[in-house]
Amino acid sequence: MLNRAIFEIGVEDLPPSEFDNIRAQLEEELKKSFEKNDLNFLSMNIFISPRRFGAYIVGLPDKQPDKKEKRKGPPKKICFDGNNQPTKALEGFAKSQGVQVKDVKFENNDGAEYAYIESVKAGEPTKIILQNIIPELITNMNFAKSMRWGKGNYTFVRPVHWVLGLYNREILEFEIFDEKSSNKSYGHRFFGEEILITNPQSFFSELKKNYVIPLYEERIEVIEREIHELEDEYNIKISLEEHEDLIREIAKMTEFPKGVVGSFDEKYLFLPPEIIIVTVRHHQRSFVAMKDGKVINKYIAFQDGFGRKGNVTNGYTRVINARLDDAAFYYEDDLKADIQKRLEDLKSITYQVELGNYREKCERISTLSSKIAEKLGFENLDVVKRAGLLCKIDIPSKVVYEFPELQGIMARIYLKHKEENEDVFLTAQEHYKPLSENDEISQNLVANLVSLADKIDDLVGYFGIGKIPSGSKDPFGLRRKAFGILRILISLDWDLNLKELIDLSEKTFVESGKSNISIKSVENELINFLSNRLETILEREKISKEAINSVLINIYKPLRAYLAAKSLDKFIKKEEFRDFIIAFQRVNNISKNHKSQEYNGRLFIEEEEKTLFQKYLEVKSHFENCLKKLDYDGAIESLISLKENIDRYFDNIFVMSEDESIRSNRLGFLKSLSALFYEIGDVEKLYKG
Repeated sequence: MLNRAIFEIGVEDLPPSEFDNIRAQLEEELKKSFEKNDLNFLSMNIFISPRRFGAYIVGLPDKQPDKKEKRKGPPKKICFDGNNQPTKALEGFAKSQGVQVKDVKFENNDGAEYAYIESVKAGEPTKIILQNIIPELITNMNFAKSMRWGKGNYTFVRPVHWVLGLYNREILEFEIFDEKSSNKSYGHRFFGEEILITNPQSFFSELKKNYVIPLYEERIEVIEREIHELEDEYNIKISLEEHEDLIREIAKMTEFPKGVVGSFDEKYLFLPPEIIIVTVRHHQRSFVAMKDGKVINKYIAFQDGFGRKGNVTNGYTRVINARLDDAAFYYEDDLKADIQKRLEDLKSITYQVELGNYREKCERISTLSSKIAEKLGFENLDVVKRAGLLCKIDIPSKVVYEFPELQGIMARIYLKHKEENEDVFLTAQEHYKPLSENDEISQNLVANLVSLADKIDDLVGYFGIGKIPSGSKDPFGLRRKAFGILRILISLDWDLNLKELIDLSEKTFVESGKSNISIKSVENELINFLSNRLETILEREKISKEAINSVLINIYKPLRAYLAAKSLDKFIKKEEFRDFIIAFQRVNNISKNHKSQEYNGRLFIEEEEKTLFQKYLEVKSHFENCLKKLDYDGAIESLISLKENIDRYFDNIFVMSEDESIRSNRLGFLKSLSALFYEIGDVEKLYKG
C-alpha cells in the first residue's frame, strides 16, 4: 500500500500576485528536502486557492534507508602493547563507539593500518522527517510583501488560521505560528463547514463537497468548461485564447468558480469593441460576449460559489454601465482633440528625464525611421516620417490614462477617425510589436520601420546615459526591445548594419540637443548585450554552439550572422568541411599576428603559391558574389574548394623566409585569404571551440 502525506496551510485571502511564487517555492523546496533526507516519492501535487495552499505527496517510503557508517580510530601501532594486549587508546575508541574491542577492525590507509568501527545507522521514520521539514519550509518562505499579525511576532504572506497535516491516517504533529496541526480543514467561506479529514486520499473529494476546488489547474478547467456551457446555452462566443490571463486571474480569486451571464446597456455598442472589452475586463474581470463576429451587450462573469445569480449580475451590470458611460465620455472627448494639440500635449509628458519628453522622442523616431527607410530604398518617406511622428499620439488621451492597456489601439482609432493614411494609423498600434520574445512582428512594413527606430532610440538612449540592464534587472525592457530589433531585421531580410543605425540614432540625439548621449564608452557592453540576444535566437533554432560562437563576431550585421549560422550548422556536420577547417587553421594561425593584408602577387616565386593565388582570385570573386546575394551555402562551398591548394602550398612553401620582403608578402597574402572566412564568422571558434 502506498504511503501518502498531505499538509494544508489555511490563510486569509492570498494576493493573486503571490500564487506562482508560492507554488514554485513549495515544489522546489520540498524536492530539495526530500533529496537531502533520502526520501523518494512517486508524485507530488501542489495545491493553492485564495484561502489555502499545501502539498499532497504519494509513494513515500516508511523510513529513510539505513546507512552504513565507518569511523576511523587510532593507528594500529598504538592499539597494542608489547604483549599484544589492547592499549587504553584502543579500549577508549571501542568504548566511545559502544562496541567491544573484538569488534574493532583494522584497514590499511596511506601505508599505515588504522582501527575502524563499522556500524549501521537506522533510517529515521518518514513521519518524523515530515514533522521537521514542513514547519521549517513554510516559515522560511519568501514573499514580495508580507504581513505582521497578532502582537507583530509573526510575518507571513497572510495570517495563518489553521494547519492540517496527515501521514496516512496519522496526524503529523507540528506547529506553525502558534497554530498546531490537526486533521481539520475548512470548506468555502460561505457555503462550507469544518471538515474532518481521515486520510490524505479523501482531502480533495471532501473539500469539493464543501465547495472548494483546491487545485489551481482544475479551477482553470472548470472556468473554461463553464464558459463553453454558457456559450451553448446563450448562443454566444468568447475567445478563450485572448483571455488566458483573465482566466488565470479568476482561478486565483475563486475557490469554486461559477459562471453567470449578464447584460449591459445596448447604447454603448457604438464604442469600439476594444474599449468595451477592456472596460468590462478591467473593472469587473468579466468576458464580453460576441455573436457573428461582433461584440454584443452580454458578458460572462464569475462568482465564487453558487446561487445569488440575480444579485451578482445586477451588481456587475450597474458597475459596467457606469464604467462604460465614463469610457464613452472619454472616447468622444478624445476624438474632438486636434492632432496638433495632441502633439503639443506630448511635450508636457516626460519620456525619461535625461532623454526628454514624448514629443522629442517622436521627432527622433520620425527622423530615424525615415533614414532607415531611405537605406532600404523606400520611396514614400513622407508617410514614414508622419507615422513616426504620430506613433504615440494617444499617450495624452483620457482613454489611455484610464485604460493604459489601450495604448496603441486608441492611437489607431483616433488617427483613423482623423482620416490619416492607413499605414500611419496601423503603425500607431503595431509599432510596439513584437511585444514579447515570442510575439510576431507586424505585417505592415511602415510599422516595422517605426518599431525598429523606436527600439533603437530606446537602446541608444538608455545605454547612452548608463542605464544598462544588469543581472535579472531590466526596468526599461531593453532585452525585449533588443530581441525586437533583431527579429525585425532577420524576419524581413533587412540587410542593415546595426553600427550604422546606432550611430544615426546617436547623431539624432545630438542634433536634437541631447549631447549627453554617447555610446562610445559602453560600446563593448552594447555588443555583448546584442550578442546575448542573438545567441538566444539561434539556440532556439537548435543551431550548434560552434556555429553560434563563430558568427557572433558579426553581431552588427544580424541578418548575415543569422544566415551564416544556419549555413555553418549544416556544413559543420560534413567531413569535407571539417577537413577544410583543419587546412584553413594553418592559414589563420600563421597570419593572425601579421598586421597588414598588403601583398604583391607578382612577387610570388614558387609555383604552389602562384597556383594558390590564382585560385584565391577565382574564389574571392565567386565568394563575394554569393555574399551579395546572401547565399552563405555557396560562399562556404567556394571556400572549401581552396582546401587542396592550401595543402600543397604548406607542403611546399616555407612562409617564414629569412628574406623579410618575401616573408612579409606571403604573410600579407595569407592574411587576406584568412580574412575571407571572417565575413562568415570567427574561424578560430570552429577549431578552438
